[in-house]
Amino acid sequence: MSFVDLKEALLDWPYDSDKISVRKIRGADGLIKIQQRVELGIVQMFAEGRPDGGRPFGHDTLLDHHRARLAEYENRNGTVVGFGLSAEECRQLREEASQYYRRYVAYFVLEDYDRVIEDTQHNLNLLDFVRDHALDPEDARRLEVFRPYVVMMNARAQAHLALREGHANSALAHVNRGLITIREIYDERGEPEAYERSEEVRILCNMRAKLASDLPAPPRSNLREKLRRAIEDERFEEAARLRDEIDGMPDQD
Repeated sequence: MSFVDLKEALLDWPYDSDKISVRKIRGADGLIKIQQRVELGIVQMFAEGRPDGGRPFGHDTLLDHHRARLAEYENRNGTVVGFGLSAEECRQLREEASQYYRRYVAYFVLEDYDRVIEDTQHNLNLLDFVRDHALDPEDARRLEVFRPYVVMMNARAQAHLALREGHANSALAHVNRGLITIREIYDERGEPEAYERSEEVRILCNMRAKLASDLPAPPRSNLREKLRRAIEDERFEEAARLRDEIDGMPDQD
């Protein structure tokens, strides 16, 4: 077995602590790989399939393997009751989620938003599966803490993709949907106050403000209708914002 000194490769690509440095390369096998420069080396991931290139139990992902197990269990027993993920199986799924996290962050830096959406959706599906089937609720909680972040990254990628296609209103809708989902997450946890402190919410609100400032102002009549619906639905914070927006509009509309 021969070993390769990475010194030259590291010198050619200096580490920069102020940014996430990633690039695409074509490997010796002809496949596209994603590389990320980290402090003590270079992390390399496959662009397709699992980031580590593995096929757990012959499936594309470990999540796919456990979904197949669940389907087989249900076919055999006529119910999913009694199916569960052990602590070790949950640990392995957390490791898979971590791989996808590293890759979707890299894809976001590369502005490959379609791939960000795919990888964040994989992790959202994985979180759902562990939440629904972990034998120990603590194993589910260990992953659930990351749900707002994954939702935020998915919403940002959806919004950027919509902007690239010239759909600013759709971009704004994706951001708003992400904020609503994150609020629901904290409400379900019984932590509504955490929404206001959330860094993910701050990032999405900043993006929403930027998107809204770039859109033409809606007619006063539209805002009044939105205000009416907000009051009817008891969304008083939104109603107050809409009222301030109406009061600040020029008289000619």
